[in-house]
Amino acid sequence: MKKSMRIIVSVLLLLTTVFSLAGCGEIKKAERTVNDTFTALKALDFETASEFINIQDVMKTDDSDEPVDLENNVFLENIFDKLEYEIISSEKIDKNTVIVRTKITAVDMAPVLQDFLTEALQYAFANAFADPPVSDEEMNKKMEEIFVGCINKEDLTTVTNEVDIKVVKVDKVWKIEVADELSDALLGGFKKAAEEISDSLGETE
Repeated sequence: MKKSMRIIVSVLLLLTTVFSLAGCGEIKKAERTVNDTFTALKALDFETASEFINIQDVMKTDDSDEPVDLENNVFLENIFDKLEYEIISSEKIDKNTVIVRTKITAVDMAPVLQDFLTEALQYAFANAFADPPVSDEEMNKKMEEIFVGCINKEDLTTVTNEVDIKVVKVDKVWKIEVADELSDALLGGFKKAAEEISDSLGETE
């Protein structure tokens, strides 16, 4: 009888270990997905990053569902290469879902956009009556130059958020689900800052 009990206890311990290891395996895969995603984003390797996260969802706003051109995108290139992150903890929800709590640090886009708006308006007013008039191509190029200058100034402030990143297994591949909280952290609060500027301009019209 004692021998049988020892066998049962041993089997139960073995099963507990197996299930524990299985859970750890899923957590490691989810954390690897987060690591690979951020590594790709920081390297501006959008092709690789798109295997794990829908960048279009990160950029999507309520106003527009138009896809973002990821090639030669000055905006994304100058935001993502400055990202910093740290995985704090992970929790397995079920066999297909893991929550990876991650600390994300990005450039605070609110003051950057304020600087950009000031310089962009100055340029627009200075060239409002240029002869010949500034072409759309020249204007777009100048706006890009102004933005790059603003986001690469010294002593830029940063914003840090702790985000619960939901990583789910889809067709045997672990992928990140984009939520507003994650999008906001990745973009340094860009969407909120842009909305506030838009609202303030609307109030003055």
